[in-house]
Amino acid sequence: MKSQRLPWILLGLALFGALIGFFLSTERSLSFFSEADAKIELEASDLAAQVDSDFLPKSNEQVGIRDFAYPSKAILGELVVHFDSHKDYLAYLKALTNGGIAPLGQIDELLAVRIPERALLQANLAQFGARASYSYRIERPLPPVEIDPKALASLRHYGLSARSITGGFIAGQGEGVIVSILDSGIQSHPQFDDIYIAHIDLAGGGVAGPGASHGTSVASIITGSEGIAPAAELFVIRVLDDEGLGNSYDVAQGIVQAVDLGVQIINMSLGVYQDAPLLRQAVKYADDRGVIMVAAAGNDGYNRMPYPAAYPQVLAVTAVDAGGQHALFSNQSKEIDFAAPGVGVLTAKEDKGTTLFSGTSAAAPFVSGTLASLISGDDALPPKQAVEALKRYLNDQGAPSADPVYGAGLVDWDRLRERAKPNLLDVALADIYLQPNAQPGKTMPIEVTVQNRGTNWFSDAQLEVFVGEAEPVSFVLGSLGPGQTTSRKVFIQIPSLDSDETLSLVARVIPKKLEDDIRLNNNLKAVTFRSAK
Repeated sequence: MKSQRLPWILLGLALFGALIGFFLSTERSLSFFSEADAKIELEASDLAAQVDSDFLPKSNEQVGIRDFAYPSKAILGELVVHFDSHKDYLAYLKALTNGGIAPLGQIDELLAVRIPERALLQANLAQFGARASYSYRIERPLPPVEIDPKALASLRHYGLSARSITGGFIAGQGEGVIVSILDSGIQSHPQFDDIYIAHIDLAGGGVAGPGASHGTSVASIITGSEGIAPAAELFVIRVLDDEGLGNSYDVAQGIVQAVDLGVQIINMSLGVYQDAPLLRQAVKYADDRGVIMVAAAGNDGYNRMPYPAAYPQVLAVTAVDAGGQHALFSNQSKEIDFAAPGVGVLTAKEDKGTTLFSGTSAAAPFVSGTLASLISGDDALPPKQAVEALKRYLNDQGAPSADPVYGAGLVDWDRLRERAKPNLLDVALADIYLQPNAQPGKTMPIEVTVQNRGTNWFSDAQLEVFVGEAEPVSFVLGSLGPGQTTSRKVFIQIPSLDSDETLSLVARVIPKKLEDDIRLNNNLKAVTFRSAK
């Protein structure tokens, strides 16, 4: 049966929003801007304002409206004004009204007003203790054309729905959980026939138009007949237009509205490389109220993260292919938290169709759907505990422990399902790692990592590493607790640039009682090294 909670909550929010401006009279301090948000005072004959550090005039002389230098990706002709008190916030809105200027938008909870640039002439911001910042262009992640098509072709597609990839239900089915999707909207599809969906359109053009295919794919990974949490309810907020473009103001507004609605999880498969103060403030607003935020790490192949994924309160998710290898288009950064499937995932598309969906946009909803499952059902976990459980049962990947490629590791749904079963033995060969700065022709260390993916301690497992045709190098491993890892180094000579030689390396780990290992398919891994000319 479809839930009836959302309509009543939405009605209540609408009534509350209509009354809040009238009743808002008490003063409170909102300390959000850090020292990094240095303020610059613009002195002009007709204009004086305190502004955010990235809001720079072209000169130190008297500055007119047309002299502002907007940074890259900033929305031209508009600004966001921030206040520290309700009193100043309301006084400024009154000043705009008296001057015949209607704000472009306002977020009462954040004491923020979106204004046209010309409004700066109407009221001196310094008089209200206000600061101005920019709104930035935000977009859905897209794979860049700069990446070698041959390299992209080497990635292995999953070719399966999210439900099939995760191996069925994880915990609960998402009952009673509301997930907000800030995206391009969502199209009707048979996969969502039994799901309650509420909509808000902040971008214009309708939430279910032809440009909503991106949000539709994201939603079908989270919920519906092929989703990870099939009974989760959706609060869909359209913040991206048909071209996949939006702005940081609408995303911030969407976050606040989702929080006020009572959602537990917000999925944001979108981003911008500028730190927008209002977006940062909205993220803090959600985090302070215990809402989980999940965002795509970006598909630009950069060594940095877009926002909101870069914020510490947001779970940043990168993508792997069906072989568990890093998807080459995914950004790398120390801010990455998890890795999840993101190459060729089968998702809903328009009416009754399906499509293969790739990118960190696909990886993020895998985490959102998994968390929705964990915080529902008979053994439901509070949201923050669900996040900790997800972190506890990750598979180490890449460099030992956390790294900028895979974060803390790859989501493992079998381990999440079996986390309460005692005495499970699962000795796993996690990965074989060569540093990215390895020099061809040089002798370099290879790190081989073993992980305990069971629920009981084990000891005396044997690690064997085969380098080419040489005799194996053997190690006896000590005791490892559940989830723990240990690594061993083997030195090899990297093939030189002037040769066509390759080097194969195989590693396997053998527990003391092989017959007790519940997953022997993860005990062996092989890699081949060759120098790129």
